[in-house]
Amino acid sequence: MSKNKSENGEIIIKRYGNRRLYNTETGSYVNYQDLIKLIRDGHDIKVIDSGTKEDVTKSILIQVLLEEEKNKNSMLPVGFLFQLIRSQEEQVHDFFTNYLSTSFEAYMKTKQEFDRRFRGWLEMSATAPQMWEKFIPGAEAVREFWNPAKKEEGEK
Repeated sequence: MSKNKSENGEIIIKRYGNRRLYNTETGSYVNYQDLIKLIRDGHDIKVIDSGTKEDVTKSILIQVLLEEEKNKNSMLPVGFLFQLIRSQEEQVHDFFTNYLSTSFEAYMKTKQEFDRRFRGWLEMSATAPQMWEKFIPGAEAVREFWNPAKKEEGEK
């Protein structure tokens, strides 16, 4: 295990008393926008308070979300926030632990699969006229029907 990574492969960020954040992997100070970029690039982080050695990752991630809200990148609807505050602590914990993270993970997998299939469909449709010519007699007529401009250019 590297000194700059946790045992789970997370990048270690140290939070100092003056609230400055230090990326131990790059050896430089970072701000919330830098953390957002790291996370969006697929890295997990672990934030450790330099004085107490306490894991403060959760509070820093909440601050990152607040920073996104300040920058008008609204993630959480106001109604949801009211419901969250009004709910019993145990219900909220159960919701986040058992439902929300699982649902979001399923959504992301479904979206990736849809994107993959859609890209495949686009690639296939781009080569469809050439495939028709190979397998279907008289496919040139179909190709001319779909691409009349090429025929007109050839006649000029």
